[in-house]
Amino acid sequence: MDRSELTTAYLAALGLDGAERGPGLLPEVVRRHVATLAFTSVGPRLGDPLPLAPEELLDRIVVRRRGGYCFEHNGLVHEVLDELGLRPRLCLGRVLLSGNPHPGLTHRINVVELDGTPHVVDVGFGAPGPHLPVPLGGAVVGSSWRSFRVVELRPEHWTMQKLEDGDWTSLYRFELLEYGQSDCEIGHFWSHRHPSASFVNRFVASLILDDEVRSLQDREYRVVRATGEQRRSVPDHELRDLLADELDVRVTEEEAARLLPPLR
Repeated sequence: MDRSELTTAYLAALGLDGAERGPGLLPEVVRRHVATLAFTSVGPRLGDPLPLAPEELLDRIVVRRRGGYCFEHNGLVHEVLDELGLRPRLCLGRVLLSGNPHPGLTHRINVVELDGTPHVVDVGFGAPGPHLPVPLGGAVVGSSWRSFRVVELRPEHWTMQKLEDGDWTSLYRFELLEYGQSDCEIGHFWSHRHPSASFVNRFVASLILDDEVRSLQDREYRVVRATGEQRRSVPDHELRDLLADELDVRVTEEEAARLLPPLR
C-alpha cells in the first residue's frame, strides 16, 4: 500500500473521504481522529509485536480497531499529513505527569506550520491530550472545559499544558530538534517492552468526543463532561463489551481476560 492509498483509507475511516485536502482540513482530522480511533495499551498489555510501518499502523488502529499510543497514532498521522502536503515535523517529548523532572523521550508528536505559526498536532496522548492543533507561543485554544496552550517555560523548551481546576498542568515538554525514525524505535521499544513501562503494567483506553471524554484505567471507567464526571468500576466479565460499545476497541474474550491486572 502506498501513502496515497493509506491516506485515502484513513480519511474514509474518519468520514472525510470527500473533504477538500489542504491545511484547512487539519483541525477536523485531529478532532475526528481522537473521537474515532481509540488510544489504548492493548498491544503492550498483551505483548503483541507492534511494528511501526505505516501499513501496520493503519491495520492495527483503523482496520482492526486495536487502538494504540503515541508512537502509533502520531506515526500514522505523520504519514497522512505528509501526503496532504503539510510537511509535519517529528518531535519527541518528555511526559511530566509522574513528577520526574527529566524523564525519557517517550512521547511522539508532530509539529505543523499553519498560517506562519508552528502548531502541535498530537492525537496520541490519551484522555488528557488535546483535541485540536495547539499553537506554540502561549495562545489558549479549546473550549470552556478543555483548554490547552504551549508555552516556552525555558529557552527552546516548549511545554504542552492543560487547564485543570483553574491551574495549568504541564503534560509534556519538547524541543524543536532533529529526530528520526530510529529515535522513535528506541522510545517505542521501551514503552511497550520494558517491564517498568506504564503501558506494560496498566491498561488504558480512551476516546475524546466533542461533548465528553471516555476513559478506562484498569477497572475504572470515567466519563467527563463540562457539567461533571461519572465513574464506575467495570467487572472483568463486562470489559470486552464496554470496550466495543463505548470505545470501539475490538478484542477477543481471551484477550480481554489478559488486559486487566490481577485483583489484589
